[in-house]
Amino acid sequence: MDTLTHIALGACVGDAILGQKLGKRAMLIGAIANSIPDIDFIASFWLPIDENLLAHRGFTHSILFAIIVAVFSALLCKRWFRSKNILLKRWILFFGIEIYLHLFIDAFNTYGVGWFEPFNHYRISFNILFVVDPFFSIGLGIASVILLILKKQSKKRKFWQC
Repeated sequence: MDTLTHIALGACVGDAILGQKLGKRAMLIGAIANSIPDIDFIASFWLPIDENLLAHRGFTHSILFAIIVAVFSALLCKRWFRSKNILLKRWILFFGIEIYLHLFIDAFNTYGVGWFEPFNHYRISFNILFVVDPFFSIGLGIASVILLILKKQSKKRKFWQC
């Protein structure tokens, strides 16, 4: 999926899971967390196009990477937001959901995802969505904007959370 879809989905899920504790910061953290697997775009500056297509959605889109990053990110946020009294288990769940959603959604396009990297190079692809699919993304974008506008106590927030 495209970057905007991952950001919007991450923001909505972040608000749903940690919005009560962190407010709008949960949306920002969720947007960042859902975008973490796409850090492999940095390799595109040095790799030829054909190798870049294999490197993208490789190890950074694997289950192993998701576990490592979810635990590491949870430890960091547990320390940064110590005053919020959020359990480490909840932080791990939050980052795990965010990153696994990214991996799952990316598997719906034709390029596929290396879920089992580095142990197996097989790509998982459901071939259902385009990489940039406005029909899928527009609802998430609208929901994330409305969640930013609504107050924390608004009862309408439940409807707009993913």
